[in-house]
Amino acid sequence: MHVTTIDRYSPAGGELLSWAVQTSAAPRPSPVPPSFNQAVHLAAAGEASTWLAAAFTVDGRVDRAALGLAYRALIDRHGTLRSSFAVGTEGVERSVHDPRHLELRAQTIVDSSCGTEIRDRLREALDAACHPFGPSAYLLAAIDRDHTSTIICGFDHCHVDAYSISIVIDDLHRLYDGFRRRPGSFDSAELPMTGDFVDFCDAESQAAPIGPGDPRMRGWLRFFDDRDGALPTFPLDLGVAVGEIAPQASEVRTLLGPAATARFDDLCRRNGSSLFGGTLAAMADAVRRCGGGPELALLFPMHTRRDEQWRNAVGWFTTNAPLRVVSTGDLVETIRRVGPDLRRAVRLGEVPVPQVIAAMSGLRHDRADIFMVSYVDYRLLPGARRHAAIDAHHISNATTADDAQFWISRTDQGLAIRTRHPDTLTAHRTIRGFVDEVVQTLRVGAAFAPSGEPTESEIDDGTGSPRAVGL
Repeated sequence: MHVTTIDRYSPAGGELLSWAVQTSAAPRPSPVPPSFNQAVHLAAAGEASTWLAAAFTVDGRVDRAALGLAYRALIDRHGTLRSSFAVGTEGVERSVHDPRHLELRAQTIVDSSCGTEIRDRLREALDAACHPFGPSAYLLAAIDRDHTSTIICGFDHCHVDAYSISIVIDDLHRLYDGFRRRPGSFDSAELPMTGDFVDFCDAESQAAPIGPGDPRMRGWLRFFDDRDGALPTFPLDLGVAVGEIAPQASEVRTLLGPAATARFDDLCRRNGSSLFGGTLAAMADAVRRCGGGPELALLFPMHTRRDEQWRNAVGWFTTNAPLRVVSTGDLVETIRRVGPDLRRAVRLGEVPVPQVIAAMSGLRHDRADIFMVSYVDYRLLPGARRHAAIDAHHISNATTADDAQFWISRTDQGLAIRTRHPDTLTAHRTIRGFVDEVVQTLRVGAAFAPSGEPTESEIDDGTGSPRAVGL
């Protein structure tokens, strides 16, 4: 899976198609409220659209009839894609559409041999279609070409998370292939059963309260007490004062190749942690060397697909957990410490965030963005074995930023990072220097053989001399 942003996406030219979704019947009101994530997202919805897109390639020209059937089956399969939101007298209200009354009509957006024009028009179409308020909050599209075509669809964030993008790619690949190869006989019911995210939202709204005496709640409150009730921010200068906002810049870099990733993973596990924990340790050590102090306080997203019925369901199944990573100046020692801390943080993530906020006397949110580090091992998600063969992409929009956010992804190609930060000269210098330090730290860690001894050639920094980073 290639994790990137629309400004860094480079499709080849072709005919950009979209399938407009129309309904012949009014939706029915639903008593199910938005989830917590949806409510926060909808309250902040403005001019800029926050969307996530899925893209993958297929051989030959697009079979438009088959893809139309595949898109319709995708909507029928996932309840969140049949629900919409509007502002009513009681606040944000959900409506549900009957899939029997939905019609999809193919149309051409632009036909151009220029990949940049295709990308720009695609971005315009995604921005226009993927807005949370409206009958549908997604764009269903394709780029039609003679030899290799691209199926691409984007969704407002209220309907999907990163995990969902892999599900969408897996579902659409199976559905399109089925309808194309077996017209008239393929049945979408052949795909695995899946739950409905709207049902999950209903269950979330009725979650039993967790009292202030619960050790998990006390852990959350201690995290914020130590920060005077403030959400964490990236500890290095990004050139944006509190209250200011800047256009968003994005960086996508490889951290480690597949063999080095496996070696670093082995180092982490032999020291009681995980690859994510080890990467956080490397980030904390990098912040320390960049002058940001020894502590890296952050939130990290966790998926909430704990029951099997949600494994193949599209929706925003995400919560957050708090973590403090303290750099010791010795990477292995930091890894050893972050392992137990990360496991305790995962337990804190079992507490619904709305209940945490309700239990606090006040929560300071000094910036619009929240400093966070996300980790996804795409090798474990539905359809992962096909990602490389079909050139699967997870594409996010680029809007504005006033803090840094990081997405770490592991695939068969290794470990990569996508960075979102303000588009200022200071931020570019800071993030580039920080990620350089993270890469060097990870490479040194990956150079440690199972015996714990590095080889000099593996920790060469490119100048001919090994660098020591506390190992």
